[in-house]
Amino acid sequence: MGDQAMKRIMLYNNGGFGNRGCEAIVRSTAALFGGQARLAATSGQPDIDRAARVPGLSRIVPDQISPYSVRRLINSVGFRLGMPREQEVARKHGTVIDLGLRSDICLSVGGDTYCYKPQEHMRVINGRLRHAGKPLALWGCSVEPDSLRGELLEDLRAYDLLIARESITAQAMADCGLPVMRWCDPAFTMERKDLPLPPAWRAGKTVGVNVSPLVLGLARDGERTLDAFVRLVRHILRTSDCAVALIAHVFWAHDNDMDALRRIKAQFADEPRVFLLGEGLSAPQIKGYIARLSALVTARTHASIAAYSTGVPTLVIGYSVKARGIARDLFGEEAGHLIAVQELAGAQELLDAYDALAARADAERAFLKERLPAYMDGREEAVAAVMALAG
Repeated sequence: MGDQAMKRIMLYNNGGFGNRGCEAIVRSTAALFGGQARLAATSGQPDIDRAARVPGLSRIVPDQISPYSVRRLINSVGFRLGMPREQEVARKHGTVIDLGLRSDICLSVGGDTYCYKPQEHMRVINGRLRHAGKPLALWGCSVEPDSLRGELLEDLRAYDLLIARESITAQAMADCGLPVMRWCDPAFTMERKDLPLPPAWRAGKTVGVNVSPLVLGLARDGERTLDAFVRLVRHILRTSDCAVALIAHVFWAHDNDMDALRRIKAQFADEPRVFLLGEGLSAPQIKGYIARLSALVTARTHASIAAYSTGVPTLVIGYSVKARGIARDLFGEEAGHLIAVQELAGAQELLDAYDALAARADAERAFLKERLPAYMDGREEAVAAVMALAG
């Protein structure tokens, strides 16, 4: 297919690669559509994303106009003079709307966007693009079933196609009459990149631990939950000869995993078996390390996806429908594979769940190897469904 004949797809609602989950989705999506379309992306961190040099992306633009631009100044003055709120939001996100108007398909890659609450900027952006006749798709999404009402449901009705990454969301959307199909999170397909292992790494005997400020904020008691992770690390050291790799997956200023992980490492300052992985790692590089773990305990869903997709036994300390749905679809049940952080009673529950994971590790590794091909099947249908939107 010649370059001129290729359809143009805008990947929008990308928060930026400071969140390696966002990076994983954009990278894997660009690879999936490679050769079939010309892709450009919007980003909340365009400089970081451009530096990543993702193959298949022709362009990356900011998801908001510059605060120093004439457009932003006009917007600010207009708002003070009584400009309608919707018009203010549309001007602020004019970069996204402009790129969308020049695209054949607008593909929202913010799968988590609707996990929590209605998103005003998405409603306005989608409304403008829909009014211009642009086909819209929401890619790899999860939504709490109880939230499918009111403004959020109306926004979802703007999409021509919804690709749900797990069955809980897919069923809830279908029950609301939304145009939904189900496929796994595209990050399952992202290639890994293996870097040399750090000196503290113990081959076949390194457990990964990920904790996030987000999950601590959603816990009944954040300090008690962090202490549970500290006690988990101590338990691993005491009951095995494993090393513990503290692995960050999000590095946003307002939500940086390193903040929590450094607090854990401080409790083991003189213990060489506990170490932090570097901050400068890309999503494929982190996946490369996760793939070589003996097990992973994680709060970040996309860290769990890196583990599941490479056959690593995993315990998720989850907080939303996405973690529940993925565990249910992979294993047939959530029990034993996921603890809802809102229900985490204390350290002993975490220690018992880890011990159960360690006991079944070989069986889970074998199960994942057999299960993954069928679980990940359907990528051609998902890509074709999106491409069909352009007519």
